[in-house]
Amino acid sequence: MFGILSFTTEVTLWLGTVIALLLTIFFWHKFSARKFRTIFARVSVLVLIQALAFSAVGITINRAGDFYDTWGDLFGSKNNLASIALSPESVSAITAQDVSKATRTSGGSLIFKKVITGANSLVSDYVYVVTSPAISNKLLSTSTPSIGTDYQVTELFPGYPGVPETWIGVLQGVATLEKMEASGQVPPTIAIIPAINVVPGLDTECLNIPGTSEVETWLTTDMKTFATKFLGIDNRPWSTFGYSTGGWCAAELSVRHQDQYNLAVSLAGYFSPTFSAGVNKRERKVLTAEYDIANSLAGTKNNLRMLIIYSKRDKFSIASMNDFVAKAGALIPIKLVEIPNGGHNIKVWKPFVGTGFQWIADQKVSTPPTP
Repeated sequence: MFGILSFTTEVTLWLGTVIALLLTIFFWHKFSARKFRTIFARVSVLVLIQALAFSAVGITINRAGDFYDTWGDLFGSKNNLASIALSPESVSAITAQDVSKATRTSGGSLIFKKVITGANSLVSDYVYVVTSPAISNKLLSTSTPSIGTDYQVTELFPGYPGVPETWIGVLQGVATLEKMEASGQVPPTIAIIPAINVVPGLDTECLNIPGTSEVETWLTTDMKTFATKFLGIDNRPWSTFGYSTGGWCAAELSVRHQDQYNLAVSLAGYFSPTFSAGVNKRERKVLTAEYDIANSLAGTKNNLRMLIIYSKRDKFSIASMNDFVAKAGALIPIKLVEIPNGGHNIKVWKPFVGTGFQWIADQKVSTPPTP
């Protein structure tokens, strides 16, 4: 009832703020005496009003941007997901029961929500699988579900802070895919949307950080293993698509794992890791060198193509984007699409989600499977 994304929570906090403010104004004269008790009461009431107002604003912003999905996400608690996660050995092929338990969107897609432990990283967290309407209809039409052979696979990454649900909700990525599939603009699509913020309180930047967590492995090898077991996908290459920090992840993972991905879309992403306070100076130096993705492209045979959607007003990402394009532009095909107005926020990015999906479809990512 009082979840972090609940409208009830938002209304309750705003009402509490207004009521506390009005009561304070009405009864302020009762606290006018210069005594410790009344001074303490005045200070306490003012702190309470500010705390309520701050919380109300925070909940409103979070509901608009879908940065945190639960109170546990906000306060850095994963509630021991490992205890409820499917072990690598427990992941099995999709069943009619799985299909019946999936959430059906108004546009006809099916959303499967799983908690799994990565076979190689041993990370335990959420992964969402979204099958577009055409594939969903196949899954619903039989007691032995199969995705068939007509599909493309794209892996979607949220930002930091952020949760997979942002692609489904605020950013309307799934709704956009549904409309584009219905109009014939994109082929049937399987979207894999894993959690990227798997270490409470730490922005791992989708890297393998020694002694912390192997997030890169979780997002690449582990997602491929899971999707193969659960959905029965073949060896056709995937695409990546992310916004903000997820845009960096989309670029980084596709560059470093071209055996798995051949297309990448970065929406307002940057192109070198931006570390949080939990990573020390020595680790930053080592990881910055290891994850220099422009350098990774040099001297190797590349089969990657990339779309970068950017805004010149986005002070957060424009410098690293220009530096990457200058170094990598001669190494892989890069298409640039400029956002004419706006900075670094979801409202600016939302209209360009379809641009990313259209570009992926135009590159014919749904190629015949590798023998």
